Amino acid sequence: MAHINLLPWRDTLKREREIRFGIIVGVSLAIAGLIVLGVHTYMQSLINYQEARNRMLEQEIARLEKQIEEIKTLQQKRKRMVQRMEAIQALEASRNRPVHLLSEIVERVPEGVHFILLKQEREQLILEGFAQSDARVASLMRDLDASEWLAQPAPKIIREEERRRSPGDRGGGRESKFFALSVKLESPRKPTEEE
Repeated sequence: MAHINLLPWRDTLKREREIRFGIIVGVSLAIAGLIVLGVHTYMQSLINYQEARNRMLEQEIARLEKQIEEIKTLQQKRKRMVQRMEAIQALEASRNRPVHLLSEIVERVPEGVHFILLKQEREQLILEGFAQSDARVASLMRDLDASEWLAQPAPKIIREEERRRSPGDRGGGRESKFFALSVKLESPRKPTEEE
């Protein structure tokens, strides 16, 4: 019994342990590789998904920017159209204005007053003429102020002046008041639906 050799048994056990260790290491490396590959694939799919979303968002942003430009163009066209409509309405409203003004002046002129100049400068009407007295000029100013089309008559000049008669008239000149008035032009207020 003294000659029993246990070396092959130990060598076999050692070899089995080395093989088992190699298998465990190999399987561990394979599992680790599969985990890394799975994580890499998952991350790559997330990146691809995000890139696809980014492309879609960029396309939507480009489409919306195009629509914004179209809206700005339409707003500019609308603004120009509104300005044209306002200009047309203003022209329409002022179309009969000269007729109304002349009619108002004819109705408001008292006896003993006549004009030698009637001139419009923007929203002011300049009236020059002769009156028999200061009272006639004051009456004219009151009558003009009562008009819907005329307001705020203001005298510029009132002076006595000898007025020549026309060539067919007999006799010399006569004393009368020369006057110059400025009157503000107004459009009558349109009644609202509430009134």
